[in-house]
Amino acid sequence: MKIINIKSYRNGYTGILEDDDKYVLFNFSKNGKLKKINEYNKEEYIDYNHFVGMISKFIPYGSFLKEPVKIESITIEELDRVFSKIK
Repeated sequence: MKIINIKSYRNGYTGILEDDDKYVLFNFSKNGKLKKINEYNKEEYIDYNHFVGMISKFIPYGSFLKEPVKIESITIEELDRVFSKIK
């Protein structure tokens, strides 16, 4: 799984994960609770750029990472690591 978009907020992170067959818009609180806000099936998009183009109507294009970052699992430590790379 990869992080393609991440933003820090007071109580955690919000962002988009890329999985094998879907993109997942999520919130992750510092207490370890994951909330999937929405899922987007990859088969509905031509490719990654098509997805980013469509979702950037709601999420600023500039907030997407230039290179997705691979993570093993969704934990606060992993999200902290990813976020520290993009600061």
